[in-house]
Amino acid sequence: MGCRDVHAATVLAFLSGTAALSGLIAATLLPNWRQMRLYTFNKNEKNVTVYTGLWIKCVRFDGSKDCVIYDTEWYIAVDQLDLRVLQLALPISMLTTVLALFLCLIGMCNTAFVST
Repeated sequence: MGCRDVHAATVLAFLSGTAALSGLIAATLLPNWRQMRLYTFNKNEKNVTVYTGLWIKCVRFDGSKDCVIYDTEWYIAVDQLDLRVLQLALPISMLTTVLALFLCLIGMCNTAFVST
């Protein structure tokens, strides 16, 4: 039995919450929160770019798409407070958003059935 007589504002709120959840997932899984380029003036060596994410750290040479050093255990020993707070806050906000969407879906259906 589907939900009938659902108002457009309720559907818009649900779709906005879904878009917010997808943005939170993308932000949490994004591999490069911080980018640091290390230049060298030696012509025999390549410049290095260090990508720092919430869960991984990747080091690439210029012109390369693959990581030379790929540290997946980096997030355990991170000492930067902003990244540590984001490691806690983003998963909690994703869980809160999922619960809010679930409650919105339940409320949307119950409101539609009660309004008759």
